[in-house]
Formats: sequence, C-alpha cells, structure tokens
Amino acid sequence: MKRIFSVIIAAALVCSLCACSSGKNEQSSELSITESAAASNAEATSEESSEASKTESSQTQTSKKESSAEESSKKESSKAEESSKEESKAESSSESSTELSAEKSEEPSTEPSKEPSTEPSVEPSIEPSIEPSVEPSPEPSVEPSKPQPQPSKPKQPSNGSPVSSDWFDDALFIGDSVTLKLWYYSDNGSLGDAEFLCAGSLGYNNALWDLYHPDNVHPTLNGEKVTVDEGARIINPNKIFIMLGMNDIGLYGVDGAVDGMRELVRRIHNNCPDADIYIESVTPMLEDMQLTYLNNTTIAEFDRKAEAYCNEMGYHYLDIASAVGDGYGNLVYEYCSDAAAMGLHFSDAGCYQWVEYLKNHV
Repeated sequence: MKRIFSVIIAAALVCSLCACSSGKNEQSSELSITESAAASNAEATSEESSEASKTESSQTQTSKKESSAEESSKKESSKAEESSKEESKAESSSESSTELSAEKSEEPSTEPSKEPSTEPSVEPSIEPSIEPSVEPSPEPSVEPSKPQPQPSKPKQPSNGSPVSSDWFDDALFIGDSVTLKLWYYSDNGSLGDAEFLCAGSLGYNNALWDLYHPDNVHPTLNGEKVTVDEGARIINPNKIFIMLGMNDIGLYGVDGAVDGMRELVRRIHNNCPDADIYIESVTPMLEDMQLTYLNNTTIAEFDRKAEAYCNEMGYHYLDIASAVGDGYGNLVYEYCSDAAAMGLHFSDAGCYQWVEYLKNHV
C-alpha cells in the first residue's frame, strides 16, 4: 500500500511537473512573443522617435530661418521707416529752403541731402568765396633801384617851335667823353654839319693847360692837338655849346669847377666874341653808381651855380639834365650805355633825348 501510495504520489508529482513545465513553456513562449512584440514596438517607437527628432530638427531649423527672416524683415522695415523719416525731413528741409529762397530772392540752398545716394554726387564742393577787396590793401612805396625811363616826348620848346637839323650847321660842341658820344650819334645828320672838339677826361681846368703839359688831354683838330679856345678861334662858329665839369667836380670840388668854367669861357669868348655861347648842364649819373665826391648831389649843385653864372654873364643855359633824368635827380637807366662801369655815358636813346631838347630850347 505504501508502495502504491508512493507510486501514485510520484505519478502525481510527475504530472504536476509536466503541467508546470508545459505552463512554463507556454508562458515562455508567450513571454517570447511578448518580448518580440515589445522589441518590434520599441523599434517602431525608435523609428518614430528618430523621425520625430528629424521632424523637430527640421522644424527647429525652419523656425530659426523664419525667425531670421522675421528679424531681417523687421530690420528692413526699420530701415524703411528711417529712410521714410529722412525723406520726410529732406522734403521738409527742401520745402523750407524753397520758401526761404522765394522770400529772400536768393539761389536755392546748395546743402547736400543727408540721404545716401546710389548715384555719384554732381554737386560742386563748397569752398569759401574769394572776392576782391573793395579797397586796395596799402602797400609801401618801393622805389626801383634802376629808375624807369621817362616818356620820349621832349619838353615844350622855349622858342615856340623846334629848329631843324641844319640850324646846327654853324655850331661847335665842346665837351668830354659824354659829348664824344653825341658826336658819334650825330653822324645820322640830327645835328646837321656841326663841329666837335671833344676828348676823354677833358674838363674846365685841364683845358687851361698849354700844349706842353705832360698830362694834357687836349682834343685834335685836323690831326693836331689844340686847346679848345684856340680850336674855337680856328673854327670860328656862330654858336658854341659847352658841356664840361664832370671831370672837375670830383677833383676840384664844385667851387673849383666853377672857377675853371669862368676862366675857360672867358678865353673862348675873347677868341669868338660874336658867337652865341650855350652852357649845358652836367648830366646825372645812375643812382647806384655815384661816388663820394662826384655824385648827383654835387652835380646838381654845380648846375645851379652854372645857371647863375649864365644869368650873370648873359649866356644861354641849357638844362640837359632835366631831359635825361628820372625826376629824382638820377640818370634814366635806359639812357645809360655803361651801367656796369661808370654809369654816366649815354646810349642812343639818351642822345636822342639830348638832341630833341636842343632843338626845342635853343
């Protein structure tokens, strides 16, 4: 009985174990199916999640683009509003300027618009207007170092009308190197057939020397040296023109030159008592070539005393200095032929003035 009972129990246990195993297998199968479904669901969920993630990313990018577009639109709208405001201001300014221009009858305002332009500006740059002063600015008077030449028109004739060239046919000119230039110039016939007794360095005082003086500078006549008073006697002219003194003033002073003039003219007058005697003034030097004792001041002083002497003796005085001077006591630069040397000898232009003065004042 015990053994039967044991077998029954064992059989029951085996059945029970079989049942349990079958249940477990079913449960395992069901669990496997469930797990497979779950895995499938998980994969589906993963794919959905991935797609959702992609969709979200795309939506995010789209959202960002839309946001950027909105910001850009806002900026453009803001710029458009600012541009509209500036245009409104410009139009207001233009209208105001137009009204102001109409009231004041002035030209339209040239102030450039504040609105940026895409086209190149055609408005000229605004520069300060430079207008000439109504009143000339005062300038210090500066005298030129080289005086300007005076007009070539001679002074009015003292006798009412100029003489012709042949009026000088019976005239004699006595002088130094200054008159020597006039002699050369007269080859053009401007002084007719006038005679000349001239020598370089000749003066009133050394003209008084005799022919045997070792330093004599007497002129020549017919190829031989003669004193001027003796030469005047030989020629025997009706008119005698004397210009000396330039070589006396520096050596003997003004008074010594005047004394020499008195003595020489006396001798000439004694040899030619019927001749008309004309004393010509000593002519000036260039302003920048004057010397200590020979200068335009001492020359002018000598000329005043020579004129007084002529008035005293009844001789004719000719102010040649006024014909070639610049109005300030200087020789006109154009009339000088040795501006770089002595500054006192004449050019052809100076000789022309000299001749014109003689024709109008003899």
